[in-house]
Amino acid sequence: MIARPNPSRPARTAPETKSGPAADDQLDGASLGLINVRPTPRQNQSAIATVAALFIAALSAAHYASLPLPHFAAFIPFINATILVTDLITAILLFVHFSISRSQALLILAGGYLFTALIVIPHALTFPGAFSPTGLLGAGLQTTGWLYNFWHLGFPVSALLYTCLKERNRIIEGPLWSAIGWCATISIGLVLAIVWLVTVGDALLPRLFLNVSELSSLGFQVTYLNLLIVALALAFLWIRRRSVLDLWLMVVACALINELALASVRFSLGFYFSRVFSFATSTILLAVLLAETTGLYTRLALANMLLRRERDNKLMNMAAVVASISHEVKQPLASIVMRASTALRFLGHAPPEVDKVRSSLNKIVKDGHRASEIFDSIRDLFRASEQGRVKIDINEIILNALDMMHWELTEHHITVRADFMPGLPAVMGHRGQLQELFLNLIFNAIEAMDGKSGERVLSLKTERREGDGLVIWVTDTGPGIDPKRLDNIFDPFVTTKPQGLGLGLAICRMIVERHGGQMLASSDQGGGAVFEIMLPANSGHELS
Repeated sequence: MIARPNPSRPARTAPETKSGPAADDQLDGASLGLINVRPTPRQNQSAIATVAALFIAALSAAHYASLPLPHFAAFIPFINATILVTDLITAILLFVHFSISRSQALLILAGGYLFTALIVIPHALTFPGAFSPTGLLGAGLQTTGWLYNFWHLGFPVSALLYTCLKERNRIIEGPLWSAIGWCATISIGLVLAIVWLVTVGDALLPRLFLNVSELSSLGFQVTYLNLLIVALALAFLWIRRRSVLDLWLMVVACALINELALASVRFSLGFYFSRVFSFATSTILLAVLLAETTGLYTRLALANMLLRRERDNKLMNMAAVVASISHEVKQPLASIVMRASTALRFLGHAPPEVDKVRSSLNKIVKDGHRASEIFDSIRDLFRASEQGRVKIDINEIILNALDMMHWELTEHHITVRADFMPGLPAVMGHRGQLQELFLNLIFNAIEAMDGKSGERVLSLKTERREGDGLVIWVTDTGPGIDPKRLDNIFDPFVTTKPQGLGLGLAICRMIVERHGGQMLASSDQGGGAVFEIMLPANSGHELS
């Protein structure tokens, strides 16, 4: 069940992915749990403050430790039940962290806490006066005292084993439930064996108590031996401290030292105070584990939210790319289908109108090349490439776009009014992208004026602006732009069309901005939309 170290393989000290069918896509958790998480300065300060409070309380009670107080044996079942619950929960949480890290050291520590949780049950049952004058389970005079000492050996021994084993970084392979089951079985078996030993063999055990209340000299010596073992565990933890868990195990060891140091005759002030320290010993690590588990859950929830957001962003970017390709390619494909239908109609005439068929086929070829260029333009647009930029005559680009959209403009009975300033400075840009810019604007204008009664006019105007640049206006006589939508008209996936994707104007603005320009939208006073495009020119070069 325990993997032997492989000398040919370096020790795993950082997260890595396991290989093999039993661990596909599972992260090695050895460095993800409390066993390797280093304490923060605030945690160090909290631990020091806790230890200081424990020692101050112990010193305050030490002078009056032998002061006799009323016998209250029912106090023991109450405090032991509390310790049972807290130590049991602590053991469960340690088993949970073991399932993450698979650390053999953490498994041993969890087993130690399970042992201390279980052994308080027979200790309470056999305590004289708690449930019967001499205790249950056939207990003798020495039974409870020995159970108390075995109980207080559980933590320091498991802490020593934990400290030694964690340096080796031994990882438990195989099923988790098998390892936890064996650990629990051994802990339960040890408790049962000890209970049998101290009950059946009570008469043979060394005398720790002279009577129901008073300790013998051997009783004090065994307590001091326990104290020495706890101090040894504390020293090992101090020397090899690295993690949050190490830090708070040292605090638990300090609480246990205070408890054993106050050991005195039963029902004295020191006796009652030591039981309070027993409660502190069992709850300190539980509080830390709950706090760290809550913090870990919070960090995991935040990391999961960020991963989901990143995934959604990637999906959105992919959707934007796919939608933009679909949006751009639809126009030449629709033109190809229309021209092919026209060619078929001309072929169906008697006799066939070969010249018109040839003209339609030539336009189909041209639209096919245009569709191919769209992919290159979009690829360059999304990767912000500077390649493919040449000196461009904006007037020529607009005329080419009008020529490509001639059939659609004629089909929708739209009059084109062009007012181009001659001798405009050249623009340094991507021919395919600028052509798509004006094709999109012309196509949007056609859709805006579709179904409108009255005159349908598309106006395009170019001018040289002050400084080194030029401006282009594209105006239609459609319904115009709702003033409420002017602020987000260029946002992706924002559209006023029932079947629109909301990408046309977003791509237009992206193209203009990639060319160092600016694009504005407004509504004409007489109705219709106005798009104003300002582009920087290639200084010193004019086209005639």
